[in-house]
Amino acid sequence: VGLKSDGTVVATGKNMFDQCEVSTWENIVSIAAGGYFTIGLKSDGTVIAIGNNDENQCDIADWTNIVAISAGGYHTIGVKPNGDVVATGYNEYGQCNVDDWDLW
Repeated sequence: VGLKSDGTVVATGKNMFDQCEVSTWENIVSIAAGGYFTIGLKSDGTVIAIGNNDENQCDIADWTNIVAISAGGYHTIGVKPNGDVVATGYNEYGQCNVDDWDLW
């Protein structure tokens, strides 16, 4: 997956869960790829996702005011301007236990 200078995204590879279907994405400032899913941070601080959602790793529709994103195998993490961290997805090993993180 690649972020172009005009804020659009391109992707290639095995598209088993439509995770490469990013050609309509616009105003993207950051991207990340996880286990068969792709996420994008939009310039307005919202996050979009596409692909495998078996572990709810793409359930980010209500995320706002995000400044950074990261994708793991089956989980997604976002950072807010005040350093608060949000996470969703597979959590068997505690990878989404970020409620007490204070990054700043």
